[in-house]
Amino acid sequence: MRLRRVLLPLKERVDAREIVAALSQLEGGSEVTLLHVVKVPITTPLDVEVSVPEWLSELAQELRSMGIPTKVVVAEARDVADAIVEEAEEKYDLIIMFKGRRRGLGKVVGRSVSERVAEATRRPVMTIPRE
Repeated sequence: MRLRRVLLPLKERVDAREIVAALSQLEGGSEVTLLHVVKVPITTPLDVEVSVPEWLSELAQELRSMGIPTKVVVAEARDVADAIVEEAEEKYDLIIMFKGRRRGLGKVVGRSVSERVAEATRRPVMTIPRE
């Protein structure tokens, strides 16, 4: 199955080679959308203007220079997992998420964003562990 539209939520910069390695697992020709969600506290209105972080623009440009069609979306939300699921529905064929190592109370309390996204969406989710 060819996965044309791939959503890649990122909270921080990753090495472009990691993204290329993840995409190499798919049949060629995928278009990637880098999604960065700005978590807005409950006390702040959701109509806050958010801008594209410099690192995200640089990463998108690097991927484009490698021949990977890349878009950038920045969203604001109270809950990061909900924003990812909302963006993914009906627009993308696959969600790729880099999963960091959970430490301390994070291991015991609550689920990770990637776990919550995988449970809440009808789209396939590929998680890639990172250190």
